[in-house]
Amino acid sequence: MIGAVVFSTTQGLGYLAKDFHDNGLLDKVLIFPHSNRPSNPEWFKNQRPFSEQNISWLLEDLKVLLIFETAFDLRVVRAAKQMGIKVVLIPMYECTPYPLPYSPDIILTPSALDTQYFEEGRGVVIPSQSKFRLREKAKVFVHNSGNGGLGGRNGTREVLEAMKYVTSPIKLIVRQQEGSLSSNDPRIEFQRSVPRETLYDEGDVFLFPEKFNGLSMPLQEAFSAGMLIMCGKRFPMTEWLPLDPMIPVKSYHKEMIAREIDVADYDPKVIASVIDYWYDKDISEFSKMGRKWAKKNTWANFTNTFIQLCDL
Repeated sequence: MIGAVVFSTTQGLGYLAKDFHDNGLLDKVLIFPHSNRPSNPEWFKNQRPFSEQNISWLLEDLKVLLIFETAFDLRVVRAAKQMGIKVVLIPMYECTPYPLPYSPDIILTPSALDTQYFEEGRGVVIPSQSKFRLREKAKVFVHNSGNGGLGGRNGTREVLEAMKYVTSPIKLIVRQQEGSLSSNDPRIEFQRSVPRETLYDEGDVFLFPEKFNGLSMPLQEAFSAGMLIMCGKRFPMTEWLPLDPMIPVKSYHKEMIAREIDVADYDPKVIASVIDYWYDKDISEFSKMGRKWAKKNTWANFTNTFIQLCDL
């Protein structure tokens, strides 16, 4: 059995745990309360709220304790180690506590950037996929702001600023969960409360000048759905996405999160020029690239890799 302490909130860490559960790689969980977002315990068949009393329930009969980024409570890890349970960490390099306050048995790094920071990590591609639809012309652009992203990591401010310089008659859809964004530009449509499974049904181009992502579920979801990906031209996205539609990075600066990291800066005028260049162009071949990537990086393939690496 595989267990974990998880968030069950509508954010990356919550969806990552849900995907593992839905694909048979997470048997039971303790749900850790988020400070300001509601939990969704119905996502998991076998769950209990996090408490000291429930730790023993979680660890009973476990072979693997999974840690998604953060252990939440080190008592769980210590108890698992004492019981001979294999501790497997999936880090997010910018937010995983550093130096690590425990010694995992295995580290699975979900991006080439994570592997740079965790050199002992074993690189894996954790799939995050959406229903494919062929996109043919770059007319409707979509930006998912979500909760804004840690430190504005999703580039929402830069996207809205760039629209002041875009001359093409594009339609820009901006998805937000907080509802605080607005604009007088008639080309911009703001949406809220869009179900995850329909996030990529609409639109041709996914506009996402992210600043320091390693694993990026939104980029994977949009790419597999057939959208042209217009993200920052930065590592590790340059390792697996088409380079032509990428937005040049203006510069990098340092910020401290769990550790000091490089954060990309973008010029809104450059973002606008990339948008104008691609508007109304044929993107069907780029769309097909997303389908090819999704067929290669399936949950079935990842499951086999996970079982082998964890010796299950």
